[in-house]
Amino acid sequence: MPVRRPRVCLAAVAAVSAAAALTTTARAQDPGEVVPVPDRSGEQRRAALRLARAIATDPDVIRRASFSALPPFANPAAISTKRLAGFPRHGSSFGILSSGSATRADDPNDTGDRSTSLGGPSVRGARDVTIMRMVLQVPRPARCLSVRFKFLSEEFPEWVNDAYNDAFIAELDTSSWTAGDKDDPTIKAPGNFAADARGNPIRVNAIGNTTVRPWRARGTTYDAATRILRASTRVTPGRHILYLSIFDQGDREFDSAVFVDRLTLDRRSPCTSGAVPD
Repeated sequence: MPVRRPRVCLAAVAAVSAAAALTTTARAQDPGEVVPVPDRSGEQRRAALRLARAIATDPDVIRRASFSALPPFANPAAISTKRLAGFPRHGSSFGILSSGSATRADDPNDTGDRSTSLGGPSVRGARDVTIMRMVLQVPRPARCLSVRFKFLSEEFPEWVNDAYNDAFIAELDTSSWTAGDKDDPTIKAPGNFAADARGNPIRVNAIGNTTVRPWRARGTTYDAATRILRASTRVTPGRHILYLSIFDQGDREFDSAVFVDRLTLDRRSPCTSGAVPD
């Protein structure tokens, strides 16, 4: 079995400086850029709101946004105006959440084991945990919430069928997932509506339509990705909370990310829970 390599721990200031340099390079050479959020200047809630509104087709349905969990180092969340792997799906920008540095999503894929030190404590048994919390006002007569996403990872192919993987989870109103521990590496997520055909979270072990393949990550820094997927769940008019989580189970090694866009509230029927091709 491959041996996971230790990460180099970066100081917060050094990590932010590196991210700024990457952003400057992208601005000079590319038609778009990947901008970290929050920007570590005390504007975390406003940054989260900008990210949430970049994801939604109707920004007015987003009333508030925040990060329920956010690692202290590097840049685990970003807004991209650069086209990557079929995103954005609507408008000119989309959101990136990562178990590493989201600003490195457009780096060349010149290493098979990119790892970024995010620091922070274990959350619900997982590491490098980012949880985005969005307060939505669902209009009448909407009855279905859908979000488009793509999961990308450096854990392919080394850690396929391993118990310890990065994972992406989407939940409505209550975030209750747990990642167990090293002795029992079982992810429990009863409210996850972005699940594969077996009801498991999206990760490099996903099956069927949610399987990762190398060519689906072309143009990004990652080794493999899912196709573009749609996760849906039934919803009623009124106030609701959407939680999007990404984390590393068991350790802090090898980065993954989820590209998220085109959050819609409509009358889609059937509105079936689970991840399907979009």
